[in-house]
Amino acid sequence: MIRDYIRKELQAFKPYHAAFRPQKIKLDANESPFALSENVKNKLIQWISNEENIKLYPDTDSTELREAIASFWNVDVENVICGVGSDQLIDCIMKVFLEPGDRVVMPTPSFSMYGSTAILNHGVPIEVKLNENYTYPIDEIIKTCNLQNSKLLILCSPNNPTGNRLPNEQIEEIAQNVKCPILIDEAYGEFSDETMIPLIGKYSHIVVFRTFSKAYGLAGLRVGYGIGAKEIIDAIYLTKPPYNLSVLSQKIATWVLQDEKVNQERIEYLKTERENLIQELRKLPNIRVFDSDANFILIETQDLELSEKLEAREIFVRSFAASEGALLLRITVGNKEQNKILLDALKVLIQ
Repeated sequence: MIRDYIRKELQAFKPYHAAFRPQKIKLDANESPFALSENVKNKLIQWISNEENIKLYPDTDSTELREAIASFWNVDVENVICGVGSDQLIDCIMKVFLEPGDRVVMPTPSFSMYGSTAILNHGVPIEVKLNENYTYPIDEIIKTCNLQNSKLLILCSPNNPTGNRLPNEQIEEIAQNVKCPILIDEAYGEFSDETMIPLIGKYSHIVVFRTFSKAYGLAGLRVGYGIGAKEIIDAIYLTKPPYNLSVLSQKIATWVLQDEKVNQERIEYLKTERENLIQELRKLPNIRVFDSDANFILIETQDLELSEKLEAREIFVRSFAASEGALLLRITVGNKEQNKILLDALKVLIQ
């Protein structure tokens, strides 16, 4: 009976589900292999000893964190908004711009939550297929946005799960020919050499979303942020819930962001491990390995059971359907020990 009351477009909807299982080597969710630095741990211990810190509601505007982000990126505080992961901000931007039936243009393959969130907000996902080598078809994106009268365009750079970035000059070409708001999802931007954040003043209809879940190792705290012109940030604020980001999340994210030396060392470590892992994977037979600007690597294999074989060894990666007779695996770049265990297993499994 309850099903009869569910919105028609959701009756066949499949919610996003991320399995949570004990595992030996977890390389399936692009998380950081690093724990909090000693500097941040010491600040947390000192802070948590004050009983006044937890019993009060958090600052609904995340002022201290926004000031830290604004200082880091050399923008004004009014250009920054914080959310419970960038996922919440994706939901907020769709809530504010979409009316029933409005089109949201997005790449495919890309982050599956774009399409799901559009549907949940009464929108219609319009997918533009990436080129065979997973580069963005710039002309097709522009054409689709204009023909579909899109209310929002999403560009993911570096793209998940393909790992390649969209160069700034191509984003600018799109921005000059598309009028609707453009969301640039830079969840993996710390591992790339480019960001659109310095150009938000030039393109007022662009907003850049980032997260503390990947490079900064705070996936368990769910902290994301957006940077854009004041007009688009004010618009997103219309749908942001109050008290959305916990006191603890705000404080730790602020301290982590200010721990710049440690952050840069860890990012460079993972970038080095990424390149080493790519080179080692390319020595294996019967797989195709793609270049990456993120903290993960995409491979294509004809062994449709490879993911299950790794899982049997307690090594977890993320699998995606590819063309007929092929399987795509997205492998998070771990630390040296994790990467060695993965490679040793693949050398046995891939013949």
